[in-house]
Amino acid sequence: MTQLEQQIQAMTEYFRRGCKGDGPGTVGVEVEHFVTALDGTPATFAQAQALMRDLQQPGDREVIIDGSYMGFAAPKYGLSLEPACQIEISMMPTDHVSEAEAIYRDFSARFEAAAAARGLRVWHVACHPTRRADDLPLIPKDRYREMDRYFQTSGHHGRQMMRATASAQASVDYFSEEDFVRKYRAACILAPLFALLTDNAPVYEAAPNKSPSVRTRIWEDVDPDRCGVVPCLMDADFGFAAYAGHLLGQPLIVAKHGQQTQAVGRRCAAEVYGAALSDADIEHILSMFFYDVRLKHYIEIRSADCLPEPWLSSYAQLILTLFSCPKALAAVTQRFAGVTVQDIEAAKKAICHKGYGAEVYGLSAAEQMDWLMQAAADCAAGPEQAARLRPMAELAAARTTLREREYHEGTTT
Repeated sequence: MTQLEQQIQAMTEYFRRGCKGDGPGTVGVEVEHFVTALDGTPATFAQAQALMRDLQQPGDREVIIDGSYMGFAAPKYGLSLEPACQIEISMMPTDHVSEAEAIYRDFSARFEAAAAARGLRVWHVACHPTRRADDLPLIPKDRYREMDRYFQTSGHHGRQMMRATASAQASVDYFSEEDFVRKYRAACILAPLFALLTDNAPVYEAAPNKSPSVRTRIWEDVDPDRCGVVPCLMDADFGFAAYAGHLLGQPLIVAKHGQQTQAVGRRCAAEVYGAALSDADIEHILSMFFYDVRLKHYIEIRSADCLPEPWLSSYAQLILTLFSCPKALAAVTQRFAGVTVQDIEAAKKAICHKGYGAEVYGLSAAEQMDWLMQAAADCAAGPEQAARLRPMAELAAARTTLREREYHEGTTT
């Protein structure tokens, strides 16, 4: 067995260990936030650190990276700093969105109160509300410094992505390799619609923004080697090994050996690491790729903009309902049978240009969204779930977005 074959085997086994047992399925949610002073001046690294320390409770485990305090791990969530002082909460997976909703509402209340006490403000928008990306410094983290340098030649929007965007990511379970393939493909196909539904960038590069799904447009021009759609998505042999083999052959940018970060540029993981990949090695490799949908021990859907409540919980309910209801997943698979990687990329470009008026997989985005929201409504398990879906359903029915509402109202909160 060659070294590459051993590496693929190790990653494949890692993914197999991510398969969950029988159950209803869970959703995990991560949300990034911008923080500024009341006059719009971006929070400094020291201010962001102090704010996170205000939120840390006795018993929470602090996280130190490259010698600096970067957040903490609490029993039900973790808090971390992203490249330009975005503060991200990562909530534990749950099979009831009401639990995540309660955690986030409690956290948000404490977050905003702690920020206000320091003369700061929390923002729930997808692009920095007051500054251009070039005016936002990176935090002192070796990984981000090397990625920033690399992205200067891999595309034209790496600086905007790292410094001036904020997302809401949702993760779902997979129960077998076959279940992974079905859900991963469905998530990739639906990603352009999720991006449109959650469009929340009323400001881009410190100017009012009228363009739909600007965060999608940014990601499309960061680095084709690690963003967008996995090229082998629709291949007949797509699965754990194919996904692993693809990642191992792509430029890695940064390797990590223990606590040491090493810039490796265009050398791939298969060259940088030996045959015996540890879980820590695998987790670092996986973290260096930013496809619309990413595989770890769960399937991470990365296309949504940062959202405030109640739309955040509504989006989480939509994801949980679609990916835990066999009827909904089967309907998605049947409706979009034959969609190619090129079709997905075309759908993203069309939505970035025309929003709800775009053509997506042969129909208007509006028609596809109506069908999707109805599929979720049909699988809602009772009135509580149906009510939680309603904020997103109302946006879709009105053919509008949070971006448009906030742009016209002149309020970005």
